[in-house]
Amino acid sequence: MNDDIGDLKNMIPHFIQVVHRIVTPTWENQRQVWRTHSFILVYDGEAVIGCNEERKVSRGDLIYFKPGDVRWGHTFKENPMKCYGVDFKYSCLAHNDGDDEEWIKKDIPLPLQSFTSLDDSYLLSRVIYLFQCLAKEWVSPNTFSKVFRERAYFMEMLHLLFLWNSSKQTLNYDKIRKVEKVTTYILENYADKLKLKDLSDYIQLSHSYLQVIFKEVTGSSPIEYLINVRINKSKELMKEGYQNISEISELVGFNDAFYFSRCFKKLEGIAPSDYQKMESSQNRLI
Repeated sequence: MNDDIGDLKNMIPHFIQVVHRIVTPTWENQRQVWRTHSFILVYDGEAVIGCNEERKVSRGDLIYFKPGDVRWGHTFKENPMKCYGVDFKYSCLAHNDGDDEEWIKKDIPLPLQSFTSLDDSYLLSRVIYLFQCLAKEWVSPNTFSKVFRERAYFMEMLHLLFLWNSSKQTLNYDKIRKVEKVTTYILENYADKLKLKDLSDYIQLSHSYLQVIFKEVTGSSPIEYLINVRINKSKELMKEGYQNISEISELVGFNDAFYFSRCFKKLEGIAPSDYQKMESSQNRLI
């Protein structure tokens, strides 16, 4: 994913309305300019929806309206549309030109088309479930955790939609579930002497197929992902005060300190010893 999509991880969504709607046979929306971002997910029935252009939509179709889009629609008496919808706004924060100390608000568009067909059954069932959960939370009493649960459901939904869009619809949710199982295993066992065979045996897939679907979902190979996890963990250890490079490399699962140092410099742009010096100059609370 590009840098702008990466910055979307810092999105703060604000929900204006969440609905579960079974429209009447005579339902019709007149043309109007939409003022917010909006999703409509059709899970049954049919309709004609306009989002600057007109499309006939049915189960699995997701319509995305941006502020300024022209919106209209009508259903069919013999097969009325059933759908979930959410109107929302959002803001994104990002570091100012790589400055970790300064954050700025950025206007980052969602990388989604006006019309997307979720024609993978695994993916569609998960997105419908997330819409159901979001709609239930929306009508629940206000509590301290309500907004966090709403955002959690919504952000998982966006994550799946971004993956689906970036894969040109060749990805399916079954692959995502398999890869997530492997990434969880890596995160829990990164300090062990893991090899590709260990990961493929764990998920009971061939080496080649695991590498293909892992690359589709994460953008990296399983071993590249493992090395990234180990390097990130080594940085945590350095921040905690660990000094011995050989000890650090062993604790995060590398076979030798020279290979660890080579991987660290490749990913971070500096040697581990230079990173340690940089961290030691920082004032930290813990």
